[in-house]
Amino acid sequence: MRFPVLDGWRGLCALCVALYHLHSIDHFHMLDFVHGSYLFVDFFFVLSGFVIVHAYSGRIGGGASAGTFLVRRFGRVWPLHAAVLLAFVALECVKAVSGPSGGHAGTAAFTGTYAPSALVSNFALVHALGVEDQWTWNIPSWSISAEFFVYITFAILCLAVRRPMVLAVAMATLAVAGALVVMRFSANHIDTSIDYGYFRCLYGFFTGCLVYRLYQAAAGWRPDKAVSRLAGGLTEAGALLAVVAFVSAAGGNALSLAAPLLFGLVVWVFAFEAGPVSRLLATSPFQRLGAWSYSIYMVHALLIAVLQKGTTVMQGVLGRPLFVEREVQGGSDRLLSFGDAWVMDLVSGGYLLAVIVLSALTYRFIELPGQAMVNGLLVRSRKAAPASPPMAEAA
Repeated sequence: MRFPVLDGWRGLCALCVALYHLHSIDHFHMLDFVHGSYLFVDFFFVLSGFVIVHAYSGRIGGGASAGTFLVRRFGRVWPLHAAVLLAFVALECVKAVSGPSGGHAGTAAFTGTYAPSALVSNFALVHALGVEDQWTWNIPSWSISAEFFVYITFAILCLAVRRPMVLAVAMATLAVAGALVVMRFSANHIDTSIDYGYFRCLYGFFTGCLVYRLYQAAAGWRPDKAVSRLAGGLTEAGALLAVVAFVSAAGGNALSLAAPLLFGLVVWVFAFEAGPVSRLLATSPFQRLGAWSYSIYMVHALLIAVLQKGTTVMQGVLGRPLFVEREVQGGSDRLLSFGDAWVMDLVSGGYLLAVIVLSALTYRFIELPGQAMVNGLLVRSRKAAPASPPMAEAA
């Protein structure tokens, strides 16, 4: 069983994160909602916990099944991660060969964020475990690093705890532990990544696991159809408004710490697929975005890097500034500025369209073949072993 409406949510959230990371003088970035859209990373963590516990918790019964789960998850996330890393390396090679360009030369190739020494931790998916002192390479991929180690935590938990009630208590304990670490040690509330990102993910992921247990408990209850239709419409509208209001208000303050709790409620509401918003999210365009969501999340920073490097070159050619410096959260940031806000709206729209097109391609030619290759290796390695029930694909 899949949750197509939640897949639709995944695609929309990925686009919101992609827009958040584009630093541009447009109307979108005047909205508090866009400034707070980094919080949708926590939506991914919650949704991942919900879907993973649905697909796997009853199927991890021994070391072999736990290993299969982890290999499948590795095959799901690593091939695209590695491909995008290599694309970033290629960009730095171009920069090294071409040399400084334009009025804003920026940093030298293979320095700072793009230091070669950080490639090992990135390829090994450990760069969100405190081994780096700054963001490196494909910056959004910190969450993939954190989540993979939460997968390991989940597998160990499923092996160690078999009784459902005890398992639920253990999941709640891990969610609370993650929240407490973030609250105690993160200087920016829930906006933590390479330092306490694992604990941020732990909080969101196991909140999602608990939400699935609540969904299971309520799934058998079905009211009268008319009541159900009305209730579904009202609850979905309320959940949607709550997300917009919360993300707009909680962008950079302590309220952000409640993000996994709110998103857990939203996931629970939309898991029932009972209202008009669900029917919209179940349509083909949103389902395609959902399928491409991991690619959207992973490739958008690459396109931003290309756009920024190209703009730097054009700035030198034209002899006029195409960036503006702005104070953002106590620091200085460079924002794209080719013209007025309306012009930059078109640039931002074109960027999102390019992200979607590239994501469709990487999904087709990197994600799917990568998963198929890993799954094929699993099948070949277990040919001589007794057959076991197949594990459902998730996330």
